[in-house]
Amino acid sequence: MQREKQFEEFLRNDPKIKSEKAVASRMVKARKAEMILGKPLDGVVSDDDTMYDALITLKSCDNSAHSPMQNAVRKYYEFFNGKQFPQLRYYKKYKIE
Repeated sequence: MQREKQFEEFLRNDPKIKSEKAVASRMVKARKAEMILGKPLDGVVSDDDTMYDALITLKSCDNSAHSPMQNAVRKYYEFFNGKQFPQLRYYKKYKIE
């Protein structure tokens, strides 16, 4: 993952993330997502359609009750773009309007 140290620092500064273990877990999940998707997260999060497709792909790999890889990729999107990616159910709606 490009800019890995900057992303790690971004996670440490997130008030919702309370521990180093939580930071480390998200880093591991982000790396695993890259392996599954076959591309660096910078390439995934730089295009909203690619991001949407990646989340759909990861949805089938994550436990449906808990989606740690999707969450890690969403955090990377926020780090990269400075905003949150919309919930999947709203994404296509944004595209049409």
